Amino acid sequence: MPVRKKLKLKGPALVFVTTTVANWTPVFRAKPAAATVLAQLQETMAYYRVSLVSYVLMPSHLHALLGFPRIEQLSRFMQSFKSLTSRRLKQMNLGDLKKKLYANGKFRLWKPRFDDLVVVSEDQFRTKLAYIHDNPVRGGLAGKAEDWPYSSAADWLGDSKGLLEIDKTFGWTR
Repeated sequence: MPVRKKLKLKGPALVFVTTTVANWTPVFRAKPAAATVLAQLQETMAYYRVSLVSYVLMPSHLHALLGFPRIEQLSRFMQSFKSLTSRRLKQMNLGDLKKKLYANGKFRLWKPRFDDLVVVSEDQFRTKLAYIHDNPVRGGLAGKAEDWPYSSAADWLGDSKGLLEIDKTFGWTR
């Protein structure tokens, strides 16, 4: 059982979330797949009234700092996001990548679980923010964090906006 459930946390919280594609298949190298996942993330956040503080979509996984007005919604939020993206990507033509997402005749985009960490300090926030933005650089996908298109690095480190709206004012706490 996750620590947040053992502690019976309630109310607003900032959460570092990671979810990974089954078998680490790099399905998000395909631009239409990446665009679909980001669009679904935005739609799911709007439905649950969750703020996006930071994110990076890598070829095989997603890291995000999400602001929840009610931390109790985290599991339902992730279940909804993962289910809807799976349905959408299952219908897409992804060539050989799609074949790798089938096991025993069933399509599985995501690993069954996700990792989460409730951020409780400014130091922890800065560490996770840097980790998210440096991920494409460490992975050899970009020379600078701001160069990776599927990230909030440009919002935080540069003077331009990324593909999704970022909440730097922690509006979800009000």
